[in-house]
Amino acid sequence: MPIYHKFLNKNWGNGFQTHNSILDTVPYEPEAIFIGTFNHGWDWNNAEFFYGRGMYMWTILSNLFLHNQNLEVQRVIAGNDIVPFEICQRGKIIFADIVKGTKPHILTQQEGNSIIVNNNYIWDDYGDDHLDTMGANEWLDDNVEDIVKFINSTESIKHIYFTFKSGGWLVDKLNLIIAQTPTVTACSIFTPTGSGFRQNLMQYPARAWSLAHCWVWNGLPHETPINKPSYGHFNHDWLITNEVNPNNF
Repeated sequence: MPIYHKFLNKNWGNGFQTHNSILDTVPYEPEAIFIGTFNHGWDWNNAEFFYGRGMYMWTILSNLFLHNQNLEVQRVIAGNDIVPFEICQRGKIIFADIVKGTKPHILTQQEGNSIIVNNNYIWDDYGDDHLDTMGANEWLDDNVEDIVKFINSTESIKHIYFTFKSGGWLVDKLNLIIAQTPTVTACSIFTPTGSGFRQNLMQYPARAWSLAHCWVWNGLPHETPINKPSYGHFNHDWLITNEVNPNNF
């Protein structure tokens, strides 16, 4: 049986729905789309929404769009009290992932907390290196066509933020999306896992606050300079229009 995206076609019953791993039904006109890799449809994945598995995504987005200041500091996991739907509505945000799942004809079998693919490949963690390997072997069903079609048919979307920028097969898909969506801006932001961010900026005592500073100011003039090469930053006009003061971060 194929392994599908956890939110391949999901209706939360509150005006938010996904189709083809894209949060394409929301009660507002979306302005920014965050594109990741895959939300594993494994029995043991307890994520309740996109980026709901021990990352800083909802920590930072709540600070931006709910508090307009650095307040939350802890990684956000499933079952916490930060409400993603309100944040999405405040920021006019939607989500999508590159991978829909394994192709229907690919053999998968669960053994404990591992998936055995084609009888010999062990898929046992959330790392994107597995996706690159399986994608290169043509085992994965990618989402490029549906993502491109959705973005190009949704005039309100002005910004794409990829939450990854490495991996051969995955970056090929990223580049295909950029090439086929010429009317929007696109960049990668530093991963919301915070992995590899190393030393926090001295002026920001919490890693979430340092990462937020990177997302808002990377590569731009600031008294606290931050320049992570090949990463981008949030569009300030988008933030300001949605009542976020970039100078607070």
